[in-house]
Amino acid sequence: MDVNFHSSVVFCNDLPKQREFYEKFLGQKVKQDLGGCIVFQNGFTLWQLEEKYPISRELGYTYEPIGNRNLELCFETEAIEDSVEKVLLSDLRILHNLEEEEWGQYTIRFYDPEGNLVEIGESLRTMVKRMQQSGLGIDEIAKKSGLHKRMVENLLEINL
Repeated sequence: MDVNFHSSVVFCNDLPKQREFYEKFLGQKVKQDLGGCIVFQNGFTLWQLEEKYPISRELGYTYEPIGNRNLELCFETEAIEDSVEKVLLSDLRILHNLEEEEWGQYTIRFYDPEGNLVEIGESLRTMVKRMQQSGLGIDEIAKKSGLHKRMVENLLEINL
């Protein structure tokens, strides 16, 4: 069997509201608008299911109002502080404010308008540069982050 990953899909109850959130609030760019299906440039897709679709017939519904508890939509940024401020100033339900993960990355988690868990984390490059600016050496950064030393060097643009 020869298959390739295509995209992740979030089923929506209110597609226009979800589109506005991901497009305007999170700055995602639309690649295709297929009416009931919005495909973003990063491959992430929103889909408003209708009862006539096979998946709806098999599941018996088209939307789960509590969101998906086994899925997290992850986004990265070079400007985590700006993103955190935007989230905190919104009326979104927040799971947790800015926290440092065990591996050193700063993240914030919150829910989209339909209850799906969203994470914004600082990019690995930003994390590694922040660690270096705090005085950690390459080996210490590699140990704390779990990244290979060569990847840390690449992220810091050393020996390129």
